[in-house]
Amino acid sequence: MSQPARFDQGFAKEIFSTVESGEKMKMCMQCGVCAGSCPLGDKMDYTPRKIFALVRAGAKEKVLGSRALWYCTSCYNCKVRCPRKVPVVDIMHGLARKAFLEGYAEKQNTATFAKFFWENIHSLGRIDEKALAQKYFLSFGLLEGAKKALGMTDIALGMLLHHRMKLLPGKAIKGKATLKQLLDAAVQEEKAERLAKKEVA
Repeated sequence: MSQPARFDQGFAKEIFSTVESGEKMKMCMQCGVCAGSCPLGDKMDYTPRKIFALVRAGAKEKVLGSRALWYCTSCYNCKVRCPRKVPVVDIMHGLARKAFLEGYAEKQNTATFAKFFWENIHSLGRIDEKALAQKYFLSFGLLEGAKKALGMTDIALGMLLHHRMKLLPGKAIKGKATLKQLLDAAVQEEKAERLAKKEVA
């Protein structure tokens, strides 16, 4: 016999106050434009509008356990097309962070992914989704990487069809040199802060 759904009456209030732009979730009028605009909307177990409705209903387990939180590609189609300008991307990212902090997300090889993400930004000034995915998958080895890549084929096709990913090599932004200087300065500042903390300890 299946267990009845559990609802946390304080969950919505918590999300509204602790998740980035969570309060603006109340502006959603459940029109579904976000789902229709999302390149991966058909791959989600719950579309953004359903996630928002589940938050309001207090369905904590369903919300924080949803794989939809990790499918957002930050294309901002949803926010641009939303008739009420709900910052859907910010909210979905905020919910994903909460899910991770509360242990709902499986542990991933985030350090490796972060390394390749940084290298991509540092060299181009933007993300080349195709190149990033290739490097990340190959870090598991050729055979395992190929299996993981094939498992994401439908998602890759969705991104291509919505112009969220290109087949040609990514081009660097015009102000790449300036951005690179800022990134390098941030790295040096972080190193200095870590060193200072060690000396205090």
